[in-house]
Amino acid sequence: MTKVRLTDANVREAQLSEGKQEQVIWDADVTGFGLRLRGASKSFVVVYRPPGMGRDANPKRLKIGTPETIPSVKEARRLAKEALGKVAGGADPVADRAAKREASTARVTDLLGRYDQHMERRGHVNRKTIMSTLRRGLAAHLQTGIRELKGWQLSEVVEKLEADGKRGAADDFRARCSSFLNWATFEARAIDVNPLAGYRKGRHTRAEKVALDTIGRALSDTELAAVWTAAGNSSPFGRLVRFLILSGCRRSEGAGLLWSMVDRKAGFINLPATFTKQARGHRVYIARPLDELLDACPLDARNPDLVFAADRTGGRLQGWSQLMDPSAKRPPHGSLGLVARSGVLFTLHDLRRTFRTGLSRLGVDDDIAELALGHARADLESRYNRDDCAAEVRAAFDDWARHVSKIASQS
Repeated sequence: MTKVRLTDANVREAQLSEGKQEQVIWDADVTGFGLRLRGASKSFVVVYRPPGMGRDANPKRLKIGTPETIPSVKEARRLAKEALGKVAGGADPVADRAAKREASTARVTDLLGRYDQHMERRGHVNRKTIMSTLRRGLAAHLQTGIRELKGWQLSEVVEKLEADGKRGAADDFRARCSSFLNWATFEARAIDVNPLAGYRKGRHTRAEKVALDTIGRALSDTELAAVWTAAGNSSPFGRLVRFLILSGCRRSEGAGLLWSMVDRKAGFINLPATFTKQARGHRVYIARPLDELLDACPLDARNPDLVFAADRTGGRLQGWSQLMDPSAKRPPHGSLGLVARSGVLFTLHDLRRTFRTGLSRLGVDDDIAELALGHARADLESRYNRDDCAAEVRAAFDDWARHVSKIASQS
């Protein structure tokens, strides 16, 4: 292979040899760097073998520019050395360029699929819930190129949820979407800047703060009895609410509860570490009222392992805003939400607060109450062995269940 020292002059004068359609004039100074002639076009190229593949690997050709886009051979030679230096360091410029080009043309739906796989690999506890939130919120933009997605389009989604009275859903979407776009920026490298960067949760007004103080609370016995009665046993949502009252579990833990986690014979429910927010296993002991509640939960052939399968879909319950709707104006077009039926202004997470507060009111030791809630801390782990405190935690669930049954029977 003949080599010559490429100069600006011989690049300008270079022409294909007679009878050839393509030809490379190799530079004598930098191995692998040359001028490619193809028809009337000219381009500077670098040829290399993929790192770690050995001499048997097929060489790759990287175009670094043309004489029209690179001002001089000196600059082209510098770029060639830079590319070859990356190869020596273990990089593959051709593969990197292809990946970047693919990422730049990816649609939002493509990136969501990759994000789902990313969270699955990491064993993210709320992966399905997060992906559902993202796909619903981004439904109008799924076929949009990820680089074409604008911040104002995303803020419109948030504002629409807020206008519909779904402040919690709006905050959740904004936070989930921002995390997704940060991943798309720094890990997938599909975009240069997160379009939601700097878009923060709006500050609550004085009226909203007062409302939050009212809502974020533990229910009184009278209120709890009203909620228990209004929930009833006739619907999956009603049974879920009663489960949350008796167990102190989070809404997501109850909605996703599987029969395979329930050990009726041993008398407890095992929530695995991959299922809970704290990413550690948690055991809920089955007192008599909870056992009777589980008896009232039918198996759904569409999803036989889901304890609280939705009547309409057989899948996980959703549409919490409608199920909890405090408005009394829904009929005849829909059923009243639980807040309206019970006459108690509360959130489902308030039931968890009520469980914890109720245990203290019943005289349960704070450390045992924290274990019953699944809030075990490092100092508790050092003071308690799970087997050693099982009897105390089971007794706490029994005490609470008896209390709930008592106030419910008196309402």
